[in-house]
Amino acid sequence: MRQKKLIAELVIPSVNRLSILESTLKEIRSIYPDLAICVGLQGEQPGTEFLRWLKLDARLRIISQEKPSTTETLNHCISGSPADVILLLDDDAIPTPGWLEAHLKAFENNSSLAYSGGREVRVSHQNSGLSKVLRIIIQKFLGLFYSPSKKVQGYVVGWLSHSVLLLGNFDLPGECIINSPRGCNMGIRKVPFLELGGFNENFRGNAWGFEADFGLRMQKQGQLGLFVGMAVVHHLEVSGGGSRQKSPQNWFKDFMFNQRLLIEHLGKTAWIGSLPRIIKFYIRMTMTR
Repeated sequence: MRQKKLIAELVIPSVNRLSILESTLKEIRSIYPDLAICVGLQGEQPGTEFLRWLKLDARLRIISQEKPSTTETLNHCISGSPADVILLLDDDAIPTPGWLEAHLKAFENNSSLAYSGGREVRVSHQNSGLSKVLRIIIQKFLGLFYSPSKKVQGYVVGWLSHSVLLLGNFDLPGECIINSPRGCNMGIRKVPFLELGGFNENFRGNAWGFEADFGLRMQKQGQLGLFVGMAVVHHLEVSGGGSRQKSPQNWFKDFMFNQRLLIEHLGKTAWIGSLPRIIKFYIRMTMTR
């Protein structure tokens, strides 16, 4: 029996970064002219010219929300979508040819797959030679404690342990199971997403960790995701606008609040594993005052 073709829609949340959003949409349309898109606008609304351009796109719908909230906006866009599979992108993440097809293939090959995570090439992310060597050593060592199904080329991808040690490595090719996707490039099957109650709307500000929270809640239901290395985006990680418009102190307060929400799934001992991340962001905050 021939399998039903999945209907897809792309959802892009954006907060006060209209010029970046416009550039991203034009890049996407050059690759996928017929893909249905929902733009979740928060805060600043588009001017006359940009709004006219948006309305001319018959395959694009707009959800507007004055008060910024990443998870509320995403839930609103997804719940109103007619699609079977929702693709999520940041407003500064540019997909490459084959990105959509790779995500959809993962869902078509596994009818019980609830979500996927794609490959993220971080354009502005640079590490020193020493940090790269240390990262390789540490990651290879940690990989010894995980099953092969959670690894690509010996590295664990998209996994959050009970010590709240969050392993990313989304820049690798290949496939493996994950329990912690990245919202800048992921796919969601709508039905199990809605059955779970969507994303946690208690996350605020930068919404740090909302995808990991979603992954852990899915895991409690017996559902894991799939990392799809063929679904590639170039993530520009633009420094201005968005959640970064808040002062560094307020950004850090939101980060700590959101981390508490994530740790509720794991127990108090999870704070131990989160300390390196807290220290890193605290130092970053003090340096940008």
